[in-house]
Amino acid sequence: MNNSEVIKRLSERLALSQREIRRLLRVITEVFKKTLDEDLSFTIPKFGTFGTHVRQKRKAYNPHHKTFVMLPPKRGVSFHPSSVLKGHIKAQSLDNE
Repeated sequence: MNNSEVIKRLSERLALSQREIRRLLRVITEVFKKTLDEDLSFTIPKFGTFGTHVRQKRKAYNPHHKTFVMLPPKRGVSFHPSSVLKGHIKAQSLDNE
């Protein structure tokens, strides 16, 4: 599902125009980005928790030059699904079998 499909589905379910939904999604993602930039985590109930983590520096192999290089520390986003979401996905996969 791409962005325009999400906007279309939300527009139908919420009875709002696609322009309003697009604006709403833009504002929501800006709030999420700002929160994560401040190294804070946030939870969407019954969905999961988003946060940041720092990946430590590590040694990696470059097969082209056949040498090892040190990769610098890196910040990333983490997501931990809620038990409700996990249960829902598990139930759906069992129903499809």
